[in-house]
Amino acid sequence: MAWDSVHLFECPTRIFYGFGASAAVGERVSELGVRKVALVSDRGVAGAGLVDRIGGHLDEAGIDVAVYAETDQNPTTTNLDEICELYRREGCGGLIGLGGGSSMDAAKASSALLGNGGSIWDYRGKDLVPRPGPPVVCLPTTCGTGAEVTFVVVITDPGEHFKVVCAARNLASRVAIVDPDLVRSAPPPIVAATGADALAHAVESYLNLGSDPLLDSINIRAIRMIGANLRSAVYDRDPEAIGQVSLASTMTGIAFNMNANAIVHAASTPVTAHHGVPHGVANAIFMPAGIDFLRPACEEKLRDIAIALGEDVAELPVEDAAVRGVEAVRELLRTVELPDTLRAYGLDPAALDIPTLVEDAMKSRNITTNPRPVTRDDLAELYRTVAG
Repeated sequence: MAWDSVHLFECPTRIFYGFGASAAVGERVSELGVRKVALVSDRGVAGAGLVDRIGGHLDEAGIDVAVYAETDQNPTTTNLDEICELYRREGCGGLIGLGGGSSMDAAKASSALLGNGGSIWDYRGKDLVPRPGPPVVCLPTTCGTGAEVTFVVVITDPGEHFKVVCAARNLASRVAIVDPDLVRSAPPPIVAATGADALAHAVESYLNLGSDPLLDSINIRAIRMIGANLRSAVYDRDPEAIGQVSLASTMTGIAFNMNANAIVHAASTPVTAHHGVPHGVANAIFMPAGIDFLRPACEEKLRDIAIALGEDVAELPVEDAAVRGVEAVRELLRTVELPDTLRAYGLDPAALDIPTLVEDAMKSRNITTNPRPVTRDDLAELYRTVAG
């Protein structure tokens, strides 16, 4: 790292982690001085009984609840309009994001609109949310996005087929309750995909130009935890493994929040916006090829990743150890049965408008943080590689 510049680290969100932590959600909300909340979730989480469970805990604490359980898989500007309308109509004083990154981002973004007005497009970019909105409490029900602790929201404008990314301190939730018991009802493919998203966050944050020793320590430990536990979390439904992956997701959310990601997220996000590929699945598809592209610029760090994922590379030259790091990532994703190409996911490569995808990817804040410069031609080749 460059010691001739000042590095910032902050995590203003209070984090409560542990099995059963969500039972105290009413107490956490009361501490914020809120007596009625808009609970933002989705149909799947509601169908699993988690909206009723959290609503029951809130009711026991004397907190009134207005439920919005219509968040899309990729939250939209329409979702935000509906949440804000419910919040105002019901006279709420705060929001709860219960679900994956979609519901948590929807709650955080709605808070920003309620506190500042306008549309989400007004806040696209960095540090453009001038005032904090109503307090948000996040409870993740997946183990991937880290949205409970990030300053970032990603909202799809369906009319533009574009994901609006906003990054600002005033988007942070006030409280995160990370209860692995809420993840245990998630189907194995969801655990696999969101675990892959957490791995992408940790790997890209570790490799990118904004890394520093503090963030590195968080990310490399998160990679180790995911590597050791993701298979058991997916296939055995082992509570301890689910807990470790859940905690790793929050850890790397804290880390990449401070520096960003890299080529994997830059390239995968437009595919999600244009073709509806789930975010975690898209990252799994792009990750091996993406970090292999970066490999010449970060061989020592990819060797570290190989070691964190259990590879014995002590006697190998750094170049070979870096290759093993890429392959260790590829093998982990393969063992939890995530697709390795867009064709394997079910997307016809002929449907890809690669020039449009490239232009959208070049707009990502994650382009400038890559340890190896990325050109439009590089992105086009990456899209061809993962198309299948």
